Amino acid sequence: MMLLIVAHHYVVNSGLMSVMKEEPLHIQSIFLYLFGMWGKTGINCFVMITGYFMCKSPYISLRKFMKLLFEIYFYNLIITGTFLLTGYCTPSFSTVFYALVPIQSFGVNFVACFVVFYLLIPFLNLLIQTMNSKLHLRLILLCLLVYSVIGTIPKITLGVNYISWFVVLYFIASYIRLYRFPIKISNRNWGWLTLLSILISMASVVFMAWLSTVFVNKNIPVFWFVADSNHIMALVTALCSFMFFQGLEYRIQ
Repeated sequence: MMLLIVAHHYVVNSGLMSVMKEEPLHIQSIFLYLFGMWGKTGINCFVMITGYFMCKSPYISLRKFMKLLFEIYFYNLIITGTFLLTGYCTPSFSTVFYALVPIQSFGVNFVACFVVFYLLIPFLNLLIQTMNSKLHLRLILLCLLVYSVIGTIPKITLGVNYISWFVVLYFIASYIRLYRFPIKISNRNWGWLTLLSILISMASVVFMAWLSTVFVNKNIPVFWFVADSNHIMALVTALCSFMFFQGLEYRIQ
């Protein structure tokens, strides 16, 4: 899962995207598109795993929270130090500031949003406990209609930040933990659905890459259906994968 996120950051943030846009249907471009398309799906899986295991926790202990902060600072300082030693970045006030204050924004900055989301978990659990299964499911369906169905329609602007989307994923994962999936599907079929969703996601990226060659003057987002995290195929693939591997865990036990 982490490899998927790292691959996504490599493709999106390395400057390769501008090169790939010049020849989007070149075999190397297609490979890189498919290689780096899974970052948001990986984030969705990660948050759902968090929700699945944390939905029964009455509180967040100070020890757990400090452990999370320590991990953030540890990796941030190690990476910044490596960049400085290799000459990738130069020493400056901003470099030191961002190393010491890794929480910089609450829009799409994963670390900052996850920290806030993590602190919200006890309050989310209180809300979940007051709902029965039907009300819980209705809330999920309403959120998915707004965030994923409407949110994937082009030309409709939906201001989504990670905190609110993580809450939606938490509702989904907690429902599965408390009541199981509302439709009975065998684990084998979840595996097939996972494979199908992966293939559809890949096909959507190739299709959007082709579309970018047709409408050259338009800025066609090749990752439209798989990024951002709330878009439909990023959610569906993550959900199917989550259900499949969660089912494997039960079978192993």
